[in-house]
Amino acid sequence: MPKDFSRSSRVAEVIQREVAYILQQEMNDPRASAVTITHATVTRDMSSARIYFIMQGDEDDVKATEKVLNKASGFIRHELSTRVELRHIPKLIFTYDQSIERGIRIGKLIEDVMKDEPDNSWPG
Repeated sequence: MPKDFSRSSRVAEVIQREVAYILQQEMNDPRASAVTITHATVTRDMSSARIYFIMQGDEDDVKATEKVLNKASGFIRHELSTRVELRHIPKLIFTYDQSIERGIRIGKLIEDVMKDEPDNSWPG
């Protein structure tokens, strides 16, 4: 029977919270403070963590910010090591979270389909 909360998911929660704090309070780059951390995943062996973020801006801004965050991952990792008690701090990989945009796009598609239907009620 699997555990409700594995160690990697608990570590991911802590890393998410601490990385968000570091980006807001410790980084001097305004691009880094403009992001919101949505979630984090940690590999089972705790060797790497993928940090998902969202932000306002066009695709070029997102790519530039993702590059800045990945370049600053060493600094962020060092800051994490002073805040989190782990033997090994995972390698940090920042990725733009497209799930919100995808959800909005799917919602609009559903609305368009529902407008075209003669009867907007569900069959039943």
